[in-house]
Amino acid sequence: MLPALRELSALLGIRAATAPRPEAVAEAERLRGHVDEFVIPRATDLDAPLLVVILGSTGSGKSSLFNALAGAPLSQVGVLRPTTRVAMAMAPPGGTLPDPVQRFQDEGVLEVVRHQSGWNEVVLVDAPDFDSIEADNRVLARRLLEAADLLIFVTTDTRYADEVPWSIMARARQRGVPMLSVINRLPDDVLDREAVLDDYRRLLRESGIGGLEPGESTLVVGVALGAVDSEIDALDADEITPVRSVLERLVDDDEKRRALIRQSLEAALADLPRMIDGIVAELETEAGTRRELLGMATEAYTHHRTEIGSQIDKGTFLRTEILREWQEFVGANRVARALSEGIGKLAAVIRSVFSPGPPAPAGEVREAALSDLTAMVVSHIDAAAAETAAAWARRPFAADAVAGSAELWGASPDAGERFEEKLQSWATELSAEIMTMGERRREVARAASLGVNVVGTGAILAVFASTGGLTGAEAGIAAATAVVNQALLEAIFGEANVARFVTAARERLDGIMDEIVDDDRSRFEHALGLSPESEELAQRLRTTMDRLQT
Repeated sequence: MLPALRELSALLGIRAATAPRPEAVAEAERLRGHVDEFVIPRATDLDAPLLVVILGSTGSGKSSLFNALAGAPLSQVGVLRPTTRVAMAMAPPGGTLPDPVQRFQDEGVLEVVRHQSGWNEVVLVDAPDFDSIEADNRVLARRLLEAADLLIFVTTDTRYADEVPWSIMARARQRGVPMLSVINRLPDDVLDREAVLDDYRRLLRESGIGGLEPGESTLVVGVALGAVDSEIDALDADEITPVRSVLERLVDDDEKRRALIRQSLEAALADLPRMIDGIVAELETEAGTRRELLGMATEAYTHHRTEIGSQIDKGTFLRTEILREWQEFVGANRVARALSEGIGKLAAVIRSVFSPGPPAPAGEVREAALSDLTAMVVSHIDAAAAETAAAWARRPFAADAVAGSAELWGASPDAGERFEEKLQSWATELSAEIMTMGERRREVARAASLGVNVVGTGAILAVFASTGGLTGAEAGIAAATAVVNQALLEAIFGEANVARFVTAARERLDGIMDEIVDDDRSRFEHALGLSPESEELAQRLRTTMDRLQT
């Protein structure tokens, strides 16, 4: 059992660290604290001192009850508490402490008072107010509830029906921890007093909160208004005699005390499957939601990535004036005529292209082409992000993610800069490869070397534009440019070399575009906050609970 409990604690720790909502984090932390601070220590040692925790709201009189049971003013009494107040435990000099008490003491959130009134068999704890204005006090009060073998719940005649105390008692009922209750400041009138006690007992029965033994009603002790011992800041000893009697019986009767401990432990173990099933169901819901939401993002980005590829194939993203300037420089008409007269004529045309004349616009055309490609890619990424954000804004879990991040409604701010940097490197590599290809073809290397920038720009445009899929007016300038570039490159390097070169260049360009699109899409995965391990964690929790129940 203990290895499975420790594994359960570790898994709950993972859940707390990865849960998407504060409520889910708190629930996992609370349950892990229950396992670490009660279930494991108690399963390890059934004979450790009984841990009795006094719980109550601010000013209910729990510290006065603590002092009355101690017979000494050990705990500070008052409606207004210091915000740094810690829990207080009473133990005899030299007595051992239950593991949770030792743990809380080591954390500095609990003070142990060694007093002659303390019992070796029972450690009594005065918890902070569970409705304290100090958040740490509220957390500690709930941790002590999860660690207790027995609870003493203190309330008053005016607050016994308040919502907050009943939310605390509801958790006590879920845990199955034995409990008794004290109603303080009851009216002097006997009928009024009995009316309050009867109503409180009715509420306890209806809520299913039991007593010290299975099937037993919760013991309710009433304390009259003004029944106090002012010398020790305590409730009147006679008024709380039933509470003292319960504790003294547990101190004196080892078997009864062990039976209560076993009852509390067994109830806690029986409650674990319900609690874990709830967490598993949440994890499975989160895993399914995550798949669906990321599927939306993938669909949007995949669609726009396909559109990017299509526009590159057709060259339609290139500005017409850029293509026309390039055609005019290369001499498209002369190349077209030469194609009909054979490759020898084409070689002569190529030589004329590189003959002295006006400065080649290769650099300007290249930069304009890269700039156009960058703008086109970023516009598609921007559209994919906007579509994903709009779809997520209508869905649970995702709505908060996109509402809290304006950047998710468009492309990543540095997407264009990163893509352009990679694109420049890609273009530089192409130019280097052009020179290498020219060196292998000695008969045309001299011509190529006269204008490597020109040939390199032609190669880039060959990758960017082909005749595939273009018809009519759309095909005009882009298709003509594709023919010119293809003819020039094949005349210099050979048809097979050019085919391999353009294919390899396009594959590298595709890799760059895949990377930039995937990087942008991954922002949604990070923003979502749903763990990719949710499904696996759910299965591990199921398996661990199966081990505990066999």
